[in-house]
Amino acid sequence: MVELLSPANDIICLKTAIDYGADAVYCGLKELNMRANAKNFTREELIEGVKYAHDNNKKVYLCTNTVVYEKDLKKVMEILDFANSAEVDAVIVSDIGTMQLAKEYGLRVHASVQCNITNSLTSKFYSKFAKRVILSRELTLNQIREIRKNLKKDNVDLELEGFVHGALCVAISGRCFLSAYLFNRHANCGDCLQPCRRRWKLINEHFDGTYEVVCEGKYLLSPKDLCMIEHIPELLEVFDSFKIEGRAKNADYVMRTTKIYREAIDSVFDGTYYEKLHYFKKELQKVYNRGYDTGFYFRDVNKNHDFQYNIEGNASKYRKIEIGRVVNFYKKVSVAEIELWDDLKIGDTILIVGKTTGCVEETVKSMQINHKDVKVAKKGDRVGVKLNHLVREGDRVYILKEISN
Repeated sequence: MVELLSPANDIICLKTAIDYGADAVYCGLKELNMRANAKNFTREELIEGVKYAHDNNKKVYLCTNTVVYEKDLKKVMEILDFANSAEVDAVIVSDIGTMQLAKEYGLRVHASVQCNITNSLTSKFYSKFAKRVILSRELTLNQIREIRKNLKKDNVDLELEGFVHGALCVAISGRCFLSAYLFNRHANCGDCLQPCRRRWKLINEHFDGTYEVVCEGKYLLSPKDLCMIEHIPELLEVFDSFKIEGRAKNADYVMRTTKIYREAIDSVFDGTYYEKLHYFKKELQKVYNRGYDTGFYFRDVNKNHDFQYNIEGNASKYRKIEIGRVVNFYKKVSVAEIELWDDLKIGDTILIVGKTTGCVEETVKSMQINHKDVKVAKKGDRVGVKLNHLVREGDRVYILKEISN
């Protein structure tokens, strides 16, 4: 069975991913990982997260996949020593020296996508250090099939991991220097300011000094997001692990993407995949996205329009709006008392988020104020809402709304 690997930028996301069906979670400390601007984990939080995962028979992988400079070597050794003591299940690494050191520490190594592994010969080289390689995003599905076939032919015992959902970078396997050149903020050290997502002007300069503006005010370097939900059966043939991108994303993104890809994988095996596909696609439209595309997987057989030239940021028609907080939860009747600072009505979809709760989604089917059934609760009310999940005092409550264009 393929592994479903979900992102986590904090303990809430980690618990949410595991609760909604992830087999493993990948995350980073505050040093030497490719999402330096995300929340990331303290050492104490990582220990807590590993325990939660292992108690649920799941795994945690620690990202230590930045470029490593001479000044970083002591920190690398300290992180690997900590990873060992925290009992993480693998470290994701791009630096070859760090891979060798991690292997000496007895840690399981996964070769990062930053390694830009594009063929079976390079994969075979990394198998000296790593039990798994995360293949370059620039490969087509047919190229991946060839890599897998040739590794099997050469009896190379190596797991293959690939991205199935999330943001794509305009640079090759994320090896970008634009942010460093413009702002001295180094993408390869996890500190990218994403200038590719901004508006650009394209100018055609002529040899005689004249020029013409070809395009102005477009998002010329901003790819659409990857979404492979329509191609799960094909991906099952080539990958040992399906990776969801999103270590900078919130818990509701982790919840929905994990839930849907879990259901999609399981539905292939129970024979219901194609009848559920419309539902899967509709649900994934509810999370932050820049429009969806299949990336490079089918670049050799079609030429999809895979850049989002006209929209900055989120193309989803759904927005998450904070409307209240849980002030009490009555376990015997499974009712949350919610203090509202916006209206709530029967039929609304709500998200409830907290450190212990993670992120849960509910459709409001029953509400009471002062023990009387109501169909609408107003701003300022304290309303009892019947739930299917356990939540806690202090959890934040959001409503998911579809917005009109």
